[in-house]
Amino acid sequence: MRELVKVKDESFEVTITLNTPLAIIIRDLFYEGDWEAMEEDLGKNEIMKAEIETCKKIEENLVHLGEEVYNPVSFPELKEWLDEVDINVSNMNHISLNGLYDVAIDYADRGLYDTAYEIISFMLDFDPHYAPAYELKGSLLVEQGRIEEGLVYLDKAIDIDPWLIEAYSSLGEGYYNLGDYEKAAYYWEKEIEKAPENKLTYFMLAEAYEKLENHQKAINTLSRLLHRDPDSVLALYEMKEIYEKIGKEDKAKEVEDRIASIKPKYSNDVEVWAKVLLRRGEYERVMEVLEEKLSTTKLNTHIKLLLIVPYIKLGMKDKAKEIIDEIKDNNVWYYYGKKELFGEFLSEEEMAECGIS
Repeated sequence: MRELVKVKDESFEVTITLNTPLAIIIRDLFYEGDWEAMEEDLGKNEIMKAEIETCKKIEENLVHLGEEVYNPVSFPELKEWLDEVDINVSNMNHISLNGLYDVAIDYADRGLYDTAYEIISFMLDFDPHYAPAYELKGSLLVEQGRIEEGLVYLDKAIDIDPWLIEAYSSLGEGYYNLGDYEKAAYYWEKEIEKAPENKLTYFMLAEAYEKLENHQKAINTLSRLLHRDPDSVLALYEMKEIYEKIGKEDKAKEVEDRIASIKPKYSNDVEVWAKVLLRRGEYERVMEVLEEKLSTTKLNTHIKLLLIVPYIKLGMKDKAKEIIDEIKDNNVWYYYGKKELFGEFLSEEEMAECGIS
């Protein structure tokens, strides 16, 4: 292998080659950063033995060798290189597949599904019982619309590892997209049973029960979430809408009163909370809370848009116009995306006075 550079000091000398960064890749992807485990498996390979010694000397005397040395990982090149240096993965007894799993996710996130599937096949060739690989392949297939095919892999994943939470989530999604809301609810119930902290799943489960027109189960699901997170405005709002849908106006009013009594804790709750209070004419309270939020977050465009309404209603039209002009200049797409907000709360005259067209 061609030498790239020699590193020499009074106490040590090493030669860095084209193989050096690839040795670090193997350590990180297959051995979770453990040189000793890697050396135990690959120490008899002369090329790898030399590279491991080189890297250990560099780390002992100069600097830790991390992913900045080799990122991004090209899996096809890695496979080719393993063949070139005569490394048989089946002889790697101390291998971990977690690093490769993360690389496969990275490829999928970039839309490079073919390479992601190639990595998954590589993992399953090494360990046919590696449940996360089945889960990942199934989830990606569901994501791509190949749902029936994906469900087979997801079922295999939970057969191997019944505690693989991600598989239950994707099974629920797959069956929901097929219109089988009973099975979707079944798997999301399983997910919540094993991971009750997964708050998003409660919303998906409640929606599945709504599709089944089982409104009480939907309400019960949201109640379970609220037991864990009493400050979830979104859960309360969903519950309010269900009560309104089934004609229980007194219950809907109770839930709305509870929303009005809460100060929104999460950024995703702010808009729903503000709309509830704006409909009740509580402009000063909305203004106070939004201004406080504005001072504590950088992602504030939606907060500024919401502030336009109480500013106009409280006669602070200059402040409202200042925000409108700023957003038109910098986030015009966001401005147009929220125009229904103004139509709900402002008259045509109020909008015209502040330049909202």
